[in-house]
Amino acid sequence: MKKLLILSLAVGFIAGTLTAFSHASDGKDVFIKKCGSCHRSGGEAPVFAPTKYASSQWERFFGRNKHQRKKDISSVLSEADLNAVKKYLIDHAADSDQPEAVGLR
Repeated sequence: MKKLLILSLAVGFIAGTLTAFSHASDGKDVFIKKCGSCHRSGGEAPVFAPTKYASSQWERFFGRNKHQRKKDISSVLSEADLNAVKKYLIDHAADSDQPEAVGLR
């Protein structure tokens, strides 16, 4: 009985961890839901899409923490969410193999 309880707890923990990881790794979803509050028409920041910049420009943008200079987003995005958004923008940049022009409207 004790082994069954431990096994159930372990399976529940693993399932919860995988669910949390899959949500954090979906950069497009995070981009639309969390970044959209400022970056859509009528928001506080300009509307943009991943194709606005080349991969190297996105990498430089995040490498220099340029967003933090204008507005602190740490209360909006966790580190995992920020990494997922960064990966999404770089993977779908103008010069990528899969450019994506979906912006926030």
